Amino acid sequence: MLRLKKISEVPRVEDGFRILIDESWPEGLTREEAKVDLWLREISPPPEIDEWPEDGPLFNEADLDQTENLNQIRRNTMIKLIRNTEKEKGTVTFLYSTIGSIKQLQF
Repeated sequence: MLRLKKISEVPRVEDGFRILIDESWPEGLTREEAKVDLWLREISPPPEIDEWPEDGPLFNEADLDQTENLNQIRRNTMIKLIRNTEKEKGTVTFLYSTIGSIKQLQF
């Protein structure tokens, strides 16, 4: 099972394997408090995404064309890692601190 949870929420046993998907570590939170098992910065969107309008496009076509192949390889690798972890641990919870972290999360 895959879950999504704000990192400021209390960690629970039901969370299973906890993966932080932010590019930077959340301020004021220690690793012990967060109980993060894995920090996958690689699947986080660029930091500029928090400044983009809610209803605007996330990327222009030129940006997408330029990085599509590299991103596909990276995405496939991360998906395999996450799916294998899900099979092994049962539940994987993605943790985020800002809405920008989840705008681009696609599996």
